[in-house]
Amino acid sequence: VTCGHPAVPLNARVSLSSSSLKPGTTATYSCDDGCELFGDSTLTCSASGKWPADLPFCGTNVAYRKPANQSSTVRGGGAANGNDGEKTTVHDGKRCTETSKEQSPWWQVDLLRPYPVRVVRITTRGCCGHQLLQEIEIRVGNNSDLQKNPLCAWFPGTIEEGVTKSFTCARTLLGQHVFIQMVGVEGSLSLCEVEVFTSEEFSNDRCLSKGQKEEDGSQIVVFNRTCYEFIVGKGDSFSTARSHCRKYGSSSSGTKGDLVHGFEGPTSSFLLAELDRLKPTLKTQLVWIGAQKEPGLISRSWKWVDGEEIDRPNWGKDQPNNYNGEQNCVVLDGGRGWQWNDVGCNLNYLHWICQH
Repeated sequence: VTCGHPAVPLNARVSLSSSSLKPGTTATYSCDDGCELFGDSTLTCSASGKWPADLPFCGTNVAYRKPANQSSTVRGGGAANGNDGEKTTVHDGKRCTETSKEQSPWWQVDLLRPYPVRVVRITTRGCCGHQLLQEIEIRVGNNSDLQKNPLCAWFPGTIEEGVTKSFTCARTLLGQHVFIQMVGVEGSLSLCEVEVFTSEEFSNDRCLSKGQKEEDGSQIVVFNRTCYEFIVGKGDSFSTARSHCRKYGSSSSGTKGDLVHGFEGPTSSFLLAELDRLKPTLKTQLVWIGAQKEPGLISRSWKWVDGEEIDRPNWGKDQPNNYNGEQNCVVLDGGRGWQWNDVGCNLNYLHWICQH
């Protein structure tokens, strides 16, 4: 009797204690860089020649810095504190979320696209005497109305203060919205960190090619299995920005980097949400994207840098205006709600976004 080769879940690797695959052989799982392992990391081949049915799960957190919301906010406890990556359990104003004392308070994160969600991990507030989390319901789905989404997990008792606790959905749920609610309780909801794990996304680690570090002021973020680098610590012209992207961006799949292009729908929402978050730190609110026009007054057609024609450019009011007849490049304009603006390609102080 022998076991077959054990299954290998997404983002995971397995090593065997023996190639014979006889009963008693152990399979030890590890996750790719940037992913976390949930479940048993070691499985054993049984006497009847079978592996246990429950495989471990390697997931990456897709809630980090996504748009968050809650039923109310008091004492500096804004919803964004719940997914800012800071896991401190000390609130001292402005580190954790906090709602006012109310009936069935809730917190929500918009993942900006549906993901299959397996695990939600909550870090509770420690010290000093804030009401404990209790009667928690976690819902995951595609409806922005909380109650219309399927239940991922329910925890009837209270959760101690200052701990991190993982909740595994009874089954994997596909959803864009994740809600946490204290149900049927009059109280204040305070969360220090919420992480939402899926196996259907790259981790940020996949985006940094070997030895490449995030440059000063630049931020690398993953969305929809694409790496985006927001270069916001310096500024330059369109051509310099583009050559920077092409030089650095070769991802694990070997695709060449370029200025961000071809985006619409959820990807567009993601880019704008990220720019809104960065807005207070930007030196200019004009950010290059990979769109340009053939030089010349008559040319009306705008193309992405990969040569594709742009069907529906998202121009701001009174744009494009081709001032002086030489505005052949495009920026996202923070002064116009990140709508498009045509500008001269030689402006050499603008930020930019790479994708690869």
